[in-house]
Amino acid sequence: MAVIAERDVVKGYGSKERPLLSELWSRDSRGPNAAMQARGDHQPNNRQIDYARYHDPAFFQQELDKIWNRQWLFACRDEDIPQVGDRVPLTIGPNSYFIVRSDTDSFKAFYNSCLHRGTKLCAKKEQAETIRCPYHAWEWNVDGRLKRIPSHWDFPDLTRLNASLPEVRLERWGGFLFINADKDAPPLLDALGPMPDHFAAFAPENRYTKARFRKLVRANWKITQEAFQESYHLYATHPEGVPFTGDSQSQYDIFTTPLGAVGREAVPSAVPSMHADSSATAHAAAMVAAQVQQMWHYPDATLPDIDPAKDVRAQLGDWLRQSYEQSYDRPITESDAVMIDSSLYFLYPHFTLWLSESVPFVYQFLPHETDPNLCYFDVRLLMPWREGEPRPPAAEPIEIGADESIAEKAPAYGFLAMIFDQDMSNLPLVQQGLKAANPAAPYSRLGAYQEGMIQAWHELIDRDLAR
Repeated sequence: MAVIAERDVVKGYGSKERPLLSELWSRDSRGPNAAMQARGDHQPNNRQIDYARYHDPAFFQQELDKIWNRQWLFACRDEDIPQVGDRVPLTIGPNSYFIVRSDTDSFKAFYNSCLHRGTKLCAKKEQAETIRCPYHAWEWNVDGRLKRIPSHWDFPDLTRLNASLPEVRLERWGGFLFINADKDAPPLLDALGPMPDHFAAFAPENRYTKARFRKLVRANWKITQEAFQESYHLYATHPEGVPFTGDSQSQYDIFTTPLGAVGREAVPSAVPSMHADSSATAHAAAMVAAQVQQMWHYPDATLPDIDPAKDVRAQLGDWLRQSYEQSYDRPITESDAVMIDSSLYFLYPHFTLWLSESVPFVYQFLPHETDPNLCYFDVRLLMPWREGEPRPPAAEPIEIGADESIAEKAPAYGFLAMIFDQDMSNLPLVQQGLKAANPAAPYSRLGAYQEGMIQAWHELIDRDLAR
């Protein structure tokens, strides 16, 4: 991996008619909030990434040892295991853990291995009053304390004092449960950086998983994540979005933290891309954005009558807030930015949460059990529910094979399922193509700004692997 000679970085490309995101946010009808005014504190300079790190088994093993065993990893949401005794497994490469609701508002994470002969204790989501090994019926309470060993007389050295299940650190934020196999790692809040403040009004803890899929992808976990860390690909991969999505006007920020970084990719909607032809207007872009949201989120709403002589984003933001309040019977005061745009917050190494009412997604990128050329891509649709009604149950994940269509298997994602399929179509080609590169120069040539988050993530990977 090589560093390119440093020079001034141009941070986006816009015009008076198609402004940069920072200009749009400065004119927000609700006023720019602290999250909108925040700027990253790191500019990476790491534009040549060695392709071997995407497929080399030795590099894959180093990642497992020095990243996945030492960072805070998104495991599940509290809503996934709503009853005491509920549990779900988490597989990270060859490593396996499971997370249990041990009391009404308490959770535990354990190594997924019986103390007797190593049998996996939790192979799928399940519920029971105890944790019981299927092989020889060794049994623990849901808080991990030993309850029973059949023929205990034959194991005199094991007692309730020394045979509890070994725990893995677990901490919570926003309804999300994170684990860390490193007992000496700094707390989760240190890793989250600005996210708790930026998401305070969004309140992910007061949402539910309306839909979820988990797809096997024929690409390394980094390649799959990198497909979403830049909007540069919109022009070629999602051309239907060019008239109403400002890809070249997007803003990228890297916020450093004690454990790594939080990266933010903020992409404006209701504004034409600089790649769009001259016929594309802000008014037309706002109307398309309204139609998309009506179709997906607010089917009972009447489309707005947006006046092109006035601020079209302010009018669209008002319509979206009104539609939200009518749908959920709860007030909302979020900015136009949160109602309209897509702000993706990436927490190193593998978790993404969208600060967006239009596209409220959660991403999780996980390495395959054994093969660096494969990974898992887990996507949740995190929605509010109607005030005064009970919280709906979390949707179970739809398993989607490497050659299966997301649009066909997960229709709840609407037109965005097609967008995901477009993204997925690129990834195997990237995984194959990087192996076919010129051996004299087997590395990427990344953009200085639009692909800066990819650069930053590889800087962090290098840092972790050097420890």
